[in-house]
Amino acid sequence: MSNYLVILLVFLLVSCKSTETVRVKNVSNISDAQLRKEVKNNELLFDKLYLKKLQFSFDDGKDKKSFKGSFVVQKDSQIIVSIFILMGREVVRAKLGLEDVIILDKHNKIALHTDYNYFSKKYGIDLDFYSIQAILTNSLFIYPYSDDYYNDLKKYKHHVSSDHYSFKSIKDKRLDRLTKRSRNNILVHEIDIDPELYRILNVFIKDFENNHSISINYNHFKNYDSTIFPEKINMKATKGNAKFEVDLKLNYLEINDGGSLHFKIPSSYKSKTL
Repeated sequence: MSNYLVILLVFLLVSCKSTETVRVKNVSNISDAQLRKEVKNNELLFDKLYLKKLQFSFDDGKDKKSFKGSFVVQKDSQIIVSIFILMGREVVRAKLGLEDVIILDKHNKIALHTDYNYFSKKYGIDLDFYSIQAILTNSLFIYPYSDDYYNDLKKYKHHVSSDHYSFKSIKDKRLDRLTKRSRNNILVHEIDIDPELYRILNVFIKDFENNHSISINYNHFKNYDSTIFPEKINMKATKGNAKFEVDLKLNYLEINDGGSLHFKIPSSYKSKTL
């Protein structure tokens, strides 16, 4: 059960014609305002998103396990997570709400109740519902989360590389100066953006004071019935010397259709609070 929980915490992550992007060299510079506008205009629009037949791979440095599962994201409302074992039997079903999280351990018939503060204290990554929703849907977010994230993005520094754009909360030179003086109270958030799709390629967050970090990488963007979405999502999190890694591979994607939002705690389940 602990492995299923860690997967949720780390996030807490029909046929399709491949249109994998080729990274462009000599990317032309554009203004901060234009880049923010392009990212906003190209963000995925949905009311409901069904990430179907996902393949999970989890590695904590000591043990590596694989699962199958799915996510159903009802925008700004709830996320339903299912994890399956062989023969398609659902062993874990979880509901991520705006304020709380409920995890059903179907094997042991236990309903675990908690909230996002628990995850922040235990694992050091301050992710709330909206941040997790953004990660799963390849959408922009500010860390710590802000509901006016496009406006707050004006505080970030625009950078152009040979094959992508970036927004950085702190310029590299200033970061070098700060780390030489002190490693306390430094928070770095970087966002890499594809210069053709204007979608998020990579996200990196580093909390120097608490020695925590998380990196998110999106790869193999494909066309799922005219919707561009990454086929692979890799997430790595560190807390001190502890490391966790989760790989997700998406087989099917449905927008505004499919995926059950049903969630009910059976009367026979025992309730526990984390």
